[in-house]
Order: sequence, then structure tokens, then C-alpha cells
Amino acid sequence: MSSSSLSPGGRLSGSDGDSAGTFAAGDNRREKRRLSNRESARRSRLRKQQHLDELVQEVARLKAENARVLGRANDIAGQFVRVDHENTVLRARAAELGDRLRSVNQVLRVVEEFSGVAMDIQEECPPDDPLLRPWQIPYPATAMPIAATATHMLQY
Repeated sequence: MSSSSLSPGGRLSGSDGDSAGTFAAGDNRREKRRLSNRESARRSRLRKQQHLDELVQEVARLKAENARVLGRANDIAGQFVRVDHENTVLRARAAELGDRLRSVNQVLRVVEEFSGVAMDIQEECPPDDPLLRPWQIPYPATAMPIAATATHMLQY
């Protein structure tokens, strides 16, 4: 019969060589498993840290992209305000010119009725008389072409 007692480390120690070898093999397996678990945990922590680093980089990239998009949106909003203002001015000018044209046509009809002579605005008229050329804007804005791209037209 073998006598076994509990050692201070919590292991059974026996006088049998076989049972001591069995426990040593079990200890060896536990130690290998413990080392394997430590290594697995270390790899897991490294993967987790790498994923966190990638997420931090993604956040930085997205913040930069958001700032760029916001700046572009502000630029476009500023362009819209300028173009909207210019359109308002041009619409007012077109309405004014339309009124002037109707007025000139009314005067021409009255002159035709009384004179019997057909009245027509001739091309030989002085170019500096805006009343005789209501379709021409008398200020330098006519020298600036109206530029619009398909993206601007489809935006609104």
C-alpha cells in the first residue's frame, strides 16, 4: 500500500514512483496549457491593439474627410448665395427692361397710328441710347458670360 500526503504546494506526493510520474505528467500538461493560454492571450491582446490602432486611424481619416467635405459644402453654399443674389439682380433688370420695351412699343404704336409710317428700331441707331436698344444691357456685366455646369444645374 502506498502512503500519500498533501504537500505544501497542494500536490499529492506519494511513495509510489508510478503515481508521482503520473502527477508530474499532469503538471507538465497543465504547465504547457498555461503557457499556451498565456501566448494565446498575448496574441489576442496584440490583435485587439492592432484593431484599435486601425480604428483610430480610420477615425482620423474620416474626420479629415468630413472637414474637407464641410469646407466644400461651405464653398458651394457661398457660391449659391452669390449666384442667387446675381439671379435676383438679373431678374429685376430683366423685368425693368421688359417694362421699358413695352413702354417703347406703346410709344411706337402711338407714333405709327398718328404718322401712318411704320416704326421700327433700326440697327443704325446710336448704340449708347438704352431706350432704343432695350434688349442690350448698358453696363459691363454683358461682357461676362454666364457660366454654369451640369452639376450646378442639377444640384438645385
